[in-house]
Amino acid sequence: MKKFFALALAVMSIASTACKKEGNKTTAPTKEMSVDATSKDTWNYISLATGEVIGTGADTEADNAKWRASKDWDMAVCRYNLRFNGGESTTAGAQGGVYTFPADVTFNSVTEVPADAIFATDKTVTSEGMSGTTVTVKSDATVILFKKNPDGSSVMPPVYLQAPVYAVRSADGTKIYKVQFTQYKDENNVSGMVMFDYASLN
Repeated sequence: MKKFFALALAVMSIASTACKKEGNKTTAPTKEMSVDATSKDTWNYISLATGEVIGTGADTEADNAKWRASKDWDMAVCRYNLRFNGGESTTAGAQGGVYTFPADVTFNSVTEVPADAIFATDKTVTSEGMSGTTVTVKSDATVILFKKNPDGSSVMPPVYLQAPVYAVRSADGTKIYKVQFTQYKDENNVSGMVMFDYASLN
């Protein structure tokens, strides 16, 4: 009996990861990745082509300059903040960017990006917090959303909501991936234990 269930699970696993054809569109297998983004001042740089964190860097002038000069990464995570290798995150001509799907779009329903989709690039953001003024380069896209009060301020203590599905353009500009973040806090309630699903759209 145990062998039967093991075989059944293996068949189901193969079926779930096989490419699915929808009309004339082919959806690549969905993959899952986890990132330890618990450090508040460390960026984890990810290659979506390899599904790996290829390196980390502090949010300092020297480390940021090093990673801005690289086309090897497509997305970076620091706590709930994100970077996509484009705009002010690159000095090497990288073409990364992110398109945010409407809130009612599900991950599984995405097989392509709208023809008129605009991919936003990273920019310098100044924010005020308990530790004072922070200036960093990042995306408007985030790992999670914060529930808001009617006046637009964040509910305190923070209430986390799932972010929408994103389309991420690779640093070389040739690939598009759909990405959805599925975890920000782990089972031990540790913030920054990020998980996401992703799949190539081309």
